[in-house]
Amino acid sequence: MNELPDEWQTRLGPAVLPFERTQFVRKVLDGEAVMFVDDIIDVIRSGVDGVMRIATSTIISADPPMQGKYLWIIDESGLKLIPEATSNPYAARGVVCHTNITGGDSAYQGGELWFGDDGKVYINNRSGRYGANTLRNETPF
Repeated sequence: MNELPDEWQTRLGPAVLPFERTQFVRKVLDGEAVMFVDDIIDVIRSGVDGVMRIATSTIISADPPMQGKYLWIIDESGLKLIPEATSNPYAARGVVCHTNITGGDSAYQGGELWFGDDGKVYINNRSGRYGANTLRNETPF
């Protein structure tokens, strides 16, 4: 079932496989497509309130002001996040990457996200695997 509205699919560009849209010439390495289901936050299912509770309890009260980087992707079912510091013992890098959210499948876009102690959410669309279809200094949102 496709939950992402047609308008957003158009704005985000087509769903792509890892590295298909970016200039990186590499493949998904061992352990990078293992899905960490228990660590993925499905914003559609948990709702924004669920995400903000996570941010409030673990990040906004933390010092320094910006701590706790999340990786995000938008796929056919919506927005999903995972804390970047999530350990990945199956991959050489030791922590998760965007393909650990998708299992190596396609996504519309991805990037990084932080919850600031100023109550703001900081986001970019600079995933090397599912980067934006627009210029790096533009945003389709």
